Order: sequence, then C-alpha cells, then structure tokens
Amino acid sequence: MKRLPLLVGATLALLLAGSASALLTPGRSLTAPAPVGAISVTNRVVAYAVGPTKENCGSVVLWDTPRRGHWTFGTRTILGCEEGPSGGFGIPSVAVAGTRAFWLTSIGGNITDWQLWTATPTRPVARRLAFASSETDGPPAVVLAGGTPDGVPYAVGHVLTFVAPSGRRLFRTTVESPVRLLASGVSAGTARVLAALADGRVVLFSKTGVALRTDDYAAGEVRAVALGLVGPLVQVDRTVSVGPFAGGTKVTLPAGALMLDYRQGSIVYRKGTQLRARRIATGEDTLLRVIRVKPWQQMPFATDPGGSAWADGRRVSWRSGPLR
Repeated sequence: MKRLPLLVGATLALLLAGSASALLTPGRSLTAPAPVGAISVTNRVVAYAVGPTKENCGSVVLWDTPRRGHWTFGTRTILGCEEGPSGGFGIPSVAVAGTRAFWLTSIGGNITDWQLWTATPTRPVARRLAFASSETDGPPAVVLAGGTPDGVPYAVGHVLTFVAPSGRRLFRTTVESPVRLLASGVSAGTARVLAALADGRVVLFSKTGVALRTDDYAAGEVRAVALGLVGPLVQVDRTVSVGPFAGGTKVTLPAGALMLDYRQGSIVYRKGTQLRARRIATGEDTLLRVIRVKPWQQMPFATDPGGSAWADGRRVSWRSGPLR
C-alpha cells in the first residue's frame, strides 16, 4: 500500500473552498498527476479518473481514505489517444464497491468504442466486463452507475447487470428498451437500482433483479435519476419527483440545474459551476462548493452516507460525515 501526503487543516480549507460561503470543505486531499474528470465514493473508498499524461491515455485511482492507501489501475485500457481520435477519448464514469473499482472508457471517430473494466488491489490487472460501440453523437453504448455496499450496476443496451464487490454477478436481466440513465442507492426494503429507459419508463429493481415498480414518462424527457431512502428521484425539465410516482413530492430546481444525487433529505444538484443542496421538506437552498468545470463537463462530485468526494482540477478531496 502506498501512502500519499495529506493536506489537512484550516489553511487548506480556506485555499480549497470554492466560495467564502461554501459549506463543503476537505477533510483529506491529494493531488493527481492530471485533471480528474469523474469520481465516485462508497463507504469512504473513493475511485477517480485521471486524464491523459505523458505516460498514458488515462488511469483510475482507488483511494481507501480510512487506511490512506491508494492504487492505480487501467493505464493501458485506453489505447490510441496519441493519434488524436476525432470522436475524443477518456474515462467518463467510475464506480467503487468494497475495494473493487469499475471504470468506463471511450475512444472513437464516427463510431465510439465503449469498454467497461474492473480491478482490485489484490488483482490489479484490469479485467474487461463489457464492450460495445455506438454512433459518437448518440447515447453511450454502456452505462455505469455509482456503487453501493451491495454492488455496482451497469447496462449494455437492453441488458442490466449488478456486480458485487467480490466480482460475483448478483443479477442480470433484460429490459424492453435500452437503458439510458442508471442510479444505485440504498432505498426502502431491497430496492437498489433505478434505470431510465429509452422509451421513457423508469424501473426500480431489487438487489436480486426483481422489478419492483415501473413509472411512465415520455421518451427522452427524463434528465436525471437518483435513488435514496425516500425512494426514486426523477428529474423532468426543472421538476424532481420524489418518492411514489403518484402522491409523491415535487421539487422545482432553478433553471439549468441538473440533479446529481440525494443526501440527508436534500437534492444535490449542479447549476453551472455551483454544487448546491435543496432540502425537500423546506426548499432551503445551500451552496456547497464551487467547482471549476466547463458547461459541457460533468461535475466531479459524489456522496453517500459515509461522506463526500470531489475534484477540482488535479486536487481530489474527501470529507466524512454530513454535507453541512
């Protein structure tokens, strides 16, 4: 296990706070060799994607924050970036369950190749779980969600799979329309996975693959999904439906806002470079951080009951406990 110097304290908090009024400040931080584009956290273990360097086209780091260990995987899971592919390349999604990292790579021209990989500290050689291609301007051929203590879900077209931290397949099921958005979380009972399909349906699955509920929306109108103790959260335009489809709570977000997750009774969302939280019960809205991302870039932030992780450029930070 390697150890990295950790920068902790009030001075660092002042330096890293995106705004004087931001509430989310680091507990531990480290510096990546290149800007970080995607991040995920489960049970205080963080996975993040590092952009290209002189040595490779991108890599994934697993950071075990309680034990202060880190491991780098996947330095050769994107090949050909030096040729400047017209469709771009990168690692758009990462996830973690236990100490198992998952990451999605893409590289292409008119057609983009998508590959899903996994590795652990005890088996660090990347193992490919899925490969599929799609038109570069179309939806991704593979969709990866964040993890839970039970596992990580991913989808290839109509096929949805849930994988345990051990690498064992918990379930694989086929749905009637391609999966476009995917979320995981610990919800009521055995609910763990929420899938938004191309035809507009949003399906809630148990950790054994049983379809617990299906809600109907218009095709293409669902912008984001999340899953928490309150049940499914589905964003259409500016409105987030929380809990039961009929009789649930409706929360309106600001124009241009995109839901990222649910935590502590709040919808966590992005508006431009601002990371914000809106309480479902009261509507109270709080600035958590400012993260310097371009409008077309995803917000590298993740949260779960153990804490939150985020990246700003090369700086990766984690803090245990509540958002505020």
